[in-house]
Amino acid sequence: MTRQDRLTADLDRGFDALDAGQLDVAAACVERCQRIDRKNPGVIALAAAVADASGEIDTALAHYRSMMELTPDDPMPRICAARIELRDLGDPERALDTVSGAFDFIDDEADLIEAVVVRAEALLGLGQPDEAREVLGELATSAIDEPEQAFELAELALASEDTESALKWIEVARNDPKFSTDALHLLGRIHEATGNQAAMIAAWQEVRTRDAAAPAGPVSMADDEIERIALATLAELPAEVRTKLERVPILIETAPSEELVADGIDPRLLGLFQGTEAADDLAPAVTTILLFKRNLERIAADLDELAEEVRITVLHETAHYFGLDDDDLERLGLD
Repeated sequence: MTRQDRLTADLDRGFDALDAGQLDVAAACVERCQRIDRKNPGVIALAAAVADASGEIDTALAHYRSMMELTPDDPMPRICAARIELRDLGDPERALDTVSGAFDFIDDEADLIEAVVVRAEALLGLGQPDEAREVLGELATSAIDEPEQAFELAELALASEDTESALKWIEVARNDPKFSTDALHLLGRIHEATGNQAAMIAAWQEVRTRDAAAPAGPVSMADDEIERIALATLAELPAEVRTKLERVPILIETAPSEELVADGIDPRLLGLFQGTEAADDLAPAVTTILLFKRNLERIAADLDELAEEVRITVLHETAHYFGLDDDDLERLGLD
């Protein structure tokens, strides 16, 4: 077998292993391929994909940029690099510039969909929903039949205030049991955006029922510990706000009750202040602070992240209740 034959075989083996989630096998293939031809575009593509899947963001981005130079008419390196710049580096402006260069070379429907997703998400990150809606319109005639992709597009369409497209795509996602509950929750948000209160509540009541029947996640924290973190968080607030909350009880509930959902409360809400709304003088009559344990736990990867989610929820719910916004939180050092 020639060196080129070994290279081709290892590239095929590496991509197959990557598709199967066998990162160690794929990484070993990369090492063997690099010993044969480190500058081969296929070798760089495999190395980029393995680094990307392994969370080695800087390495993956460097490989994608090398591919952009070696194969300037291939749109995928640009799309992948833009995705990292957007989602991992939090730089929507740079991501938009990178992905825009891919559209001149796209001749595949799958590539077009991925590029449109990244471009629309970047535009939304830059506060340009009208432009994002126009970009998503490029997929008006596309046949979206992959549920995860349809769900992502529905979220983007909703964020860009295109509820008609959001409704179309969410129906595709609902056909897959893996996404059906999340899709039903998003459907409730779409109904909320269109002012269809009855349909929103019906969807969210079903989500509440399904979530309650679902197995508990791997992360769990005792009620007392959640309350301790919440109280410590309240101590970070400005003195005039703390004074209003001195005797307000913190209640740990599993999730919003059926009655709360019937009143239009999102069943996946993380926390809620109950009482009269805040007045200009920062003197609302708060009766209780509710934290929804299962909803907090389901979005956390570990206990440290759960503790931070509790802190963020208390800060943001308190701030918004008292008429503060995210800029106020940042000014007070509480972001």
